[in-house]
Order: sequence, then C-alpha cells, then structure tokens
Amino acid sequence: MDQLVVGAAVLRAGRVLAARRTRPPATAGGWEFPGGKVEAGESPDAAVVREIAEELGCTVEVTGWLTPAVPVSDSLVLRVATARLVEGEPSPVEHDPTHDVLRWLGVDELDDVAWLDTDRPFLPELDSLLTERGKRSRGIFFEEGDAVAVAGRLLADGWDAEIVRERYQGEDDDEDHPWAVVSDAPDLILEQLVDERDGWLDVVDTDPALGATYAPLDLPAAPKRIKRPPQ
Repeated sequence: MDQLVVGAAVLRAGRVLAARRTRPPATAGGWEFPGGKVEAGESPDAAVVREIAEELGCTVEVTGWLTPAVPVSDSLVLRVATARLVEGEPSPVEHDPTHDVLRWLGVDELDDVAWLDTDRPFLPELDSLLTERGKRSRGIFFEEGDAVAVAGRLLADGWDAEIVRERYQGEDDDEDHPWAVVSDAPDLILEQLVDERDGWLDVVDTDPALGATYAPLDLPAAPKRIKRPPQ
C-alpha cells in the first residue's frame, strides 16, 4: 500500500500560503504546499496539523481536501488539504528549516512562483476556490449567537462577513426570522462553520456590476440537526 504524504493549502483572505523548499537538492528552490508523511497510526488531518506546527511554527485546522491524489514516487502519494490558521503566524523555523521563503498568493499570482511538479495538479481546483472571493454565500442560522460566532471567526481570518435577518419565503410579518451571515469566504470554509452550528449554506450568484441581491429563502421551519456521537 502506498504511503500518504499530505500538504496544506492554508487559506486566508482570498490567498493561499506557498513555501519554497531548501532541501533535498532535487527540490530546493521549488514551491509547494508545506507538509510531510503521515506517520503510522496517525490520521491525515492530524498529520497536516503536526507538519505545519513543526515546519512553520503555527497551528492550523483542516477545512477540507482537494480532489487530486498525485503519485510522488512508486510508494508515495500526495494529497493536499485546505486549512485555516487558528494560532500564530507561519514562519520558517530557525533550526533546520525545510523552507526559507513563504508567500501569500492571490488567484492572479498562482503562476508567479515555480511550483514543484507534484503540487501543480492541485492548482486548478485551488484557483476555483480562490475565485469564489467574487461571490457571496450565506450561512443561515436560527440562533443569533451562532451567526455572531461564525461572523467573528470569518472576520478574524480576513474574510468579509455581515449579519442580516432572513425571512421565510412569502412572509412579511414580524415573527422571528433566522439570521444570515453573508460572506465572501470560499464555500468549503463557510460550509464547515455552518455544519458545526446546524445551519444551511446558500450560495448567492452575483453580478459584479449590479451587486448581490438577497431574495427570501424557502427554508424549513426548524434547524437542521446533525447526528453526532455521544460525548
């Protein structure tokens, strides 16, 4: 069975973190999504968190996985996770660094660095995720506190986030209505935050020349409930 190698596409404010390798000689000077091998008994998510802490001295949270699985050698396969910073600022470690330069790249800058051949297959899907910054999506919540918490987390990560009150389809009275967090964060990120708080994700197609319009949603009458294992 092939051993899994994981990389992290750390996203922040419409940009992705790229790292330039210092070793081995065959890959030195090439740019990659930082990461490393999954250890025995370790989950891929845990390996991403550990590798980024070891290589860049910060803490990340995995938010999803890009689709490709790229052979690195006869026995190694590379997968890349999307991730968000939760603590610290990424920087090459001073002792025995694997990388010497880091860059935050926007969607129009992805071709500005010399990516390693193994990392290039992930760029088209990543391009699509970053392009979503021109689109607004809504996370819908029945509790104001959930909306406030999600908006705060998105703002802390550098995304735009606005809280608005929603109406059910056809309603025009003063009954309680759900809250919506409108954000330019990629759906991959917003969907995870929505699921954590039993909400809905609603993608809003926008015309850059006209701006977004928020039509009433045809929503259920109660929050979605996600089955979770007992604590």
